[in-house]
Amino acid sequence: MAYFNHAFYKSFLATDASAANGTKTSALAAGQLALVDGSDWTAHASGAFPTPGMAYLVQGSLHGSDTVGGNKFHGGYAESVKSKGINPRYLTRVWESSCIQATAATASIAVGSKCNPCGEIFMLRLDVKGAPALRFLNHNAYAIGDSAHVAMDADGVPYEQSSLCCADGQEFLDPAVALARAAHMLISDPILEPFVKEKTGGGMTVVVGGVSTVYTIEEVLDGTYSPSVDPVADAVTAKVTFEGAYVDTKFGDCSFDSRDYYGKEPIQLVASLLDETGDSCSECGVASSTPGTMQQTVGETVLRKLLLTESYGQAPFHQGNVDSVRMREIEGSEEVISAIDRSALYKTYYVQHSVPRLNNATSVFDNEQYVYEIFVKCDDEQTQGEIEALLDILVAAANASGNPMTREETIDQQ
Repeated sequence: MAYFNHAFYKSFLATDASAANGTKTSALAAGQLALVDGSDWTAHASGAFPTPGMAYLVQGSLHGSDTVGGNKFHGGYAESVKSKGINPRYLTRVWESSCIQATAATASIAVGSKCNPCGEIFMLRLDVKGAPALRFLNHNAYAIGDSAHVAMDADGVPYEQSSLCCADGQEFLDPAVALARAAHMLISDPILEPFVKEKTGGGMTVVVGGVSTVYTIEEVLDGTYSPSVDPVADAVTAKVTFEGAYVDTKFGDCSFDSRDYYGKEPIQLVASLLDETGDSCSECGVASSTPGTMQQTVGETVLRKLLLTESYGQAPFHQGNVDSVRMREIEGSEEVISAIDRSALYKTYYVQHSVPRLNNATSVFDNEQYVYEIFVKCDDEQTQGEIEALLDILVAAANASGNPMTREETIDQQ
């Protein structure tokens, strides 16, 4: 091991790993990855890896031209991308990350039949927390909605139930209508609107006499739902569910800049009930929240890691200058950018090994540690299977060399 818990990283983009035994590295297509035998520099796709021997991870270059600007003295860009020599005896770990999709945060409020006495105002508060809100406002966002809100449609016409009042002798307003009015006020708020929407498929769940029905907020207000004049006798309860809906803005490939911010953190929602004085109240309803989860290894991350590897190989990437777009075209870096789907998720495979240094300036035995990241799109299951087969060959070679290990498939990323 190295003196410090540090490793040099190098990134590979794999769009294919089907190179047959004996395929030369110069014949690898762009993005094609192979496990290469260092004795003859050809692909080793099946069978036991020869030991002792040196293995290499090699990827076909993403650059279509070997030279820059047609200058034959500035060549080598189409050279395949290679790892350090991997001695199976010094292979320390092989593992992978999972394809974790993002999930939106949700917040719900459920109320009973006696939650909105006639003549009183029912109020909700919804807080939006997280990096998107902080970047937008420099503080977390919140809004308050109430049952006295006059909800209108997109044309500015009040909904049928917006002005519904209690009839003579009625004690309680239908909780579904009161909740829908307050919820509509929240999702229509100009501050919350970019971050919140009602639950997909219908944000209102109304139970009447034990029968549950899902409505949209609009359907409760426009007359599709028939409100009860005696919600206690009819056993009416209602629940509204909000979900996070923020979508970050970003520039396209032509104007991409690695210094641009890109967010992965989902917003978090916190709902609560308030009494008429504005204080928190939990006597009548139940508020609950489910935090959102962050997706793993987005294309934005993959692109930045590949550009860093490119820079280590002296492949330039221009940004910030007036003529950056033209320089990218001349130098071929636009081919690297276009190879990545920035909106996709990628599965990542990791190979960690050490390279012993038997002599150095202090005459002390030392090791250098390297980690190779192999990115494969989450929906490319064929290439994932091919990569895993190659890594299994590498792990088997380590075991055959007296270095017992396994490929780790389950990593806790939460």
